[in-house]
Amino acid sequence: MLPLKVGELAARTGLTVRTLHHYDAIELLKPSARSDAGYRLYNQDDVARLHAIQALRHMGLSLADVGDMLARGGEGLGDTIARQIRALGHEISQATELQARLQLLQERLSTGSTPDMADWLETLSLMTTYSKYFSAAEIKRILDNRKAQGAIWMRLIGEVKVAMAQQLAIDNKTVQSLALRWMNLTLAMMDDDFKLIERWGQMYNTEPKGQFKNGPGPEVLKFINAAIALRVEAMLRHITLAELHTLRTGPQADIDQLAHDAHALHAAQVDLAGPAARALVARWEQFMMVVCGQQPALLRKLIVAYTAEPLLQGTTVFDALTLDIIKRALDAQGHPLSRPLLANS
Repeated sequence: MLPLKVGELAARTGLTVRTLHHYDAIELLKPSARSDAGYRLYNQDDVARLHAIQALRHMGLSLADVGDMLARGGEGLGDTIARQIRALGHEISQATELQARLQLLQERLSTGSTPDMADWLETLSLMTTYSKYFSAAEIKRILDNRKAQGAIWMRLIGEVKVAMAQQLAIDNKTVQSLALRWMNLTLAMMDDDFKLIERWGQMYNTEPKGQFKNGPGPEVLKFINAAIALRVEAMLRHITLAELHTLRTGPQADIDQLAHDAHALHAAQVDLAGPAARALVARWEQFMMVVCGQQPALLRKLIVAYTAEPLLQGTTVFDALTLDIIKRALDAQGHPLSRPLLANS
């Protein structure tokens, strides 16, 4: 192979003369010879090195990495490739997250009419705040859940405001029932993920309160959080924090159906040791096992907590009549869980 001048090599490889001059200047690819007139001349080994350089460059390696690798005769190629794969994975993750955030922003601004500047700025501000604490996927889950719960939240916030107006104490049964509903609704909004709840609370406590215009307001939060703290303190006398974090929200449809059936049994005055009552108890126990993360020991501890703690007594997701029917049915059937429950009657 005859030596190639820089222009000929550029033309045959698709590179620019300027690029080849740069490779020479940084000593990445120095021509093996020069003509009498001083022109760069590249031989077969030079061309082979150039192919190696371009192959590594197409893999995304920097010129510095390429030079270092060629100087070592290819040693460390595996580590360099692994590093590039990690870097590329990070870039893909960032691009995916950006796409998700833009789609979420687009969705939040899609109101059927063109948003004005205030809408844009308010939404962008909120999205920026949320993004400090949550991924785009987490924000979407939380906000979608919150939207679906909208009417329930409005009623609950209204009831809390009434309790505040009546100056009820945070250990009052009514307030404690509201606190339980607040806890369960928040848990459902976070898809039963206590880590999300902790980050949500951190966001509310850290960021300017004015951003959350559609929220319950600082005074309501202060009141209900104090009631919740009192409730959690009572529960932690019987279960661990780790166990508390495994508690789940049971489906509201199941609560409603159990209440409906319990009231029907009461109206019909059926035998609480009979088949219908046994079926009710079985479904109640199944529901409670969902709440306790399929942990029988935790269910027993929870029952003991509700039995031993006056603050918790009479503040469950079930109305008083439903709970009374379940208690009496458990006793009539000699169920192992009947004794602690009946002690709370």
